[in-house]
Amino acid sequence: MPIFYDHIISLDTRHATKMSFCFNDQEAYGTISQFFDLAKCHYRHVQGSAGVSTGFTCYSTEYLVGDYFMSVVCKDVEAFVIYRIKKLDQLSINTLENVEDWKMLKRVINRMCRSLEISLQSRTYKLKVKQFSLSVFDIYQAVSAVNLLDREILQEVTVHLPFEDQVFTAEDFIPLIEGQRRQRLDLRIHLHEFSLEVLEEVRKLLTSTSKKLNSITISYKNINNKCIELIAETVHSFDEKTVKFLIDHADDPIEEMATLNLSDSKCPMNIFEIPSIMSSIASNLEFSQILSLRKVSRGIRQCVDYVKPDPQIHLYCILLRHSFYSVAINKTMNEEVVDWRKKSLEQEAVQIVNDFHLNTRHQKSCMDNSIIDVFEGIKYLKVEDDLVRAKFFRGMKDVLKSRASPLKVKELLFATNLQWLIMDILPYLDAESLEEIFLLKMKNIDEECTINLDEISKTEQWIKAKKLRIEELTVRMSIQDMNILNFGWIRIIVETMSREDITYCRKASCFDYKINFFECCFYFLFYFILN
Repeated sequence: MPIFYDHIISLDTRHATKMSFCFNDQEAYGTISQFFDLAKCHYRHVQGSAGVSTGFTCYSTEYLVGDYFMSVVCKDVEAFVIYRIKKLDQLSINTLENVEDWKMLKRVINRMCRSLEISLQSRTYKLKVKQFSLSVFDIYQAVSAVNLLDREILQEVTVHLPFEDQVFTAEDFIPLIEGQRRQRLDLRIHLHEFSLEVLEEVRKLLTSTSKKLNSITISYKNINNKCIELIAETVHSFDEKTVKFLIDHADDPIEEMATLNLSDSKCPMNIFEIPSIMSSIASNLEFSQILSLRKVSRGIRQCVDYVKPDPQIHLYCILLRHSFYSVAINKTMNEEVVDWRKKSLEQEAVQIVNDFHLNTRHQKSCMDNSIIDVFEGIKYLKVEDDLVRAKFFRGMKDVLKSRASPLKVKELLFATNLQWLIMDILPYLDAESLEEIFLLKMKNIDEECTINLDEISKTEQWIKAKKLRIEELTVRMSIQDMNILNFGWIRIIVETMSREDITYCRKASCFDYKINFFECCFYFLFYFILN
């Protein structure tokens, strides 16, 4: 009897976004994610005088089930896949790192893969999954499972090879890749040793199946030094122990369609795959409509990407908290795109950055607002603490730097008192477009926060901006060093204010400006410069 399935039957798991089961030879964990709901359980092998049973824990309540633990897990997997799941962003069935009996693990993997295959075969319609991850003893187990998924939806496949002596050949993976439809695949392979033999098999895969792939990523525990020399041109992360082989599709047939029209004999059946037609259509679409259009088919997505329509985003808001994040784009009565996920920044930083790049890469028009609101935990972050910075802020910096022309934004709102985080974003925006800089304290911080502006105030963006607001943050530097005479409207709090500072502010009158100047307690400075 499927016990985890029965415990959360009240949840409408047909709309789950992620299903994950991870296991070893003694225990397993199950997770079902659905927007704001997260259900977890734990299975453990119990050997008692009465025989084998399973300890099951869900919602802090423990039960004893009179069956082998992997049998209980498999019944739950089958029940969810057959009856309750319509589509998933992620489906992950993988082994845990800690293993006592490797022979037993082999039997457990084989049983799980067989159970998954049976449940996928039993469905009326193929399961729609974007990202699929599976631990296998033999590659054919991954091939069998993948071939039972909806290939029009599938974007990424990860195959885990948990045993140290596991190897693969290009021929093993070719059936998995060749079955892919119009959607190109990102293939990831997790193994122990990245050897010269593995590198050669990857080369064969790239040669024979490149038209079906976007990339091949190898995650390893050990790597041959000779391989490091030979993969210099790849994206190699020593920290994460991954090597990514990107495939350039610059010569894709979509390029040949650029000059086609309806009278051409080579015209494709779908007129929306003709760039000249797509160009006239996409120029009148809003961001959400362009996003939806890219999801229709591979051919239309390629055509949209070739035409490069301006998404005309006017608001891009990134809200980061301890256990969740949200991204809001164009929050208006007519249009709103929101991505809310209950995951930490460490887990999803790369995805947030990649989405930002995908959404804004063709933005030519000027945004009204760009907002980055970070969680209070970052207040303790130092420059040398590289984890969060490398994954998110440096990623954002790299995206902004890589643009052919700087991103145009009228107002930048940044909720942080850390100058070095702001310097990862501000200098890479278009200085001619930026009109207002708005800095404020991170939420849920009771104590007073200060901010230094010595580097920020030297940037071209600061010098050319017209409006400055710094709310709930005390500036720890002299007004004379802040380079503020260019602003037409200022609202700030300063730590100290000397007579020289006041005199410096009044110097603005030499530029034929009239100053309305007010000074009150707590060193509050608020003035307008009116032309």
